[in-house]
Amino acid sequence: MAKSIFDRVVPHLQRITSGNRFIPQIDGLRFVAILSVVLFHIHGSLAFGGGAVKSPFGQPLVQMLSTRGVQLFFVISGFILGMPFASARLGLGKPVLLRAYFLRRLTRLEPPYILNMLICTAIGVIAFHAPLLLVLPHLGASLLYSHQIFYGSPSVVNLAAWSLEVEIQFYVLAPLLTYMFVLKSQVIRRVLLAMLTLLFGFLSNPLFGHPAECSFLYYGGFFLAGFLLCDLYLVRGSDWLQRSWNWDIVALLAWPLVWYPEQQVVHVLLPFLIVFLYVAAFRGKFCAWLFSRPLLTVIGGMCYTMYLFHYFAISIIGHFSKPIHIGNSFAAYFILQCLFILPGVLLITTFFYLTVERPCMDRNWPRKLAAWCRIHWDRLFSRRSSEPVPVSAAD
Repeated sequence: MAKSIFDRVVPHLQRITSGNRFIPQIDGLRFVAILSVVLFHIHGSLAFGGGAVKSPFGQPLVQMLSTRGVQLFFVISGFILGMPFASARLGLGKPVLLRAYFLRRLTRLEPPYILNMLICTAIGVIAFHAPLLLVLPHLGASLLYSHQIFYGSPSVVNLAAWSLEVEIQFYVLAPLLTYMFVLKSQVIRRVLLAMLTLLFGFLSNPLFGHPAECSFLYYGGFFLAGFLLCDLYLVRGSDWLQRSWNWDIVALLAWPLVWYPEQQVVHVLLPFLIVFLYVAAFRGKFCAWLFSRPLLTVIGGMCYTMYLFHYFAISIIGHFSKPIHIGNSFAAYFILQCLFILPGVLLITTFFYLTVERPCMDRNWPRKLAAWCRIHWDRLFSRRSSEPVPVSAAD
């Protein structure tokens, strides 16, 4: 049977992974997280950015959608970054070299991030007439992932970058935190992870509304929940291979609770709920099938670029689509705007993903780029040296 256009395109859009580390369900879960974030910002743009119809839902829904998407990402980050260290310390993989670990973070994540910051700065200066000298210090702090430290607020260059400042704190701490995997007892290890997750949850409540809210201190429980998921995944028994509808039924009922808005209990209970739902994504028959669908995994695999660029994409597309509305129903207006904005966000994301992020997924891209530059430099130099020297009129 001839392949569809989508089947032919998918291999060119899928993430480039090292070894056999591609876990389709994780990219499917990334899709849920990034969709939550994008919908939140579309809602905010329409409800508080001069939309034709005002939202009747108010601020609680806005806060709820935003933080849940980010928290879903943080658990995935704990899982992904904890995996190689946990494998090594549990005797299931080779040791991780810290130099290679940090270099990989630098070559994989920095080019898209720096490009995004420069583009957002240019848009702010050119389109919104922001004074360049006033913006440059904020750009510098954002490039150093320290805007929250220096200014006590999220980056004004790209508001969405606040969570990346939290992520970078975890990147630095992860090699140290994963030493808990040297504990041989599986029970003690998991109880310790659960207790630390609870501890972070209880300690985070006093930080709500404090500048430290945008830090690892506030969100640490979610990264540790990712470690717990990592432990469950790496030391899984044969029962993981026997998928059950029971996991699907419970997960279907539990997913709406992720967006339960009660702030006091969110950081205490939500990390464990997310771990349960992520386990269900592996062990449920329907969930495992759903979260490994190519459409979800491809979009989920582009989540980093989409997270970086969705904010200004919504602003650009929304500028032209906001006047289009039907009646005074915000629900209808919101759905109509999503039909305009989401394809545009996906199109812009795909362009930057294919041209910037995906090439950076190849861990050897700096070496290949250097070799390409050297070859073309040699060709240019040899071509110039072989050209005949022109004879002047005086000669």
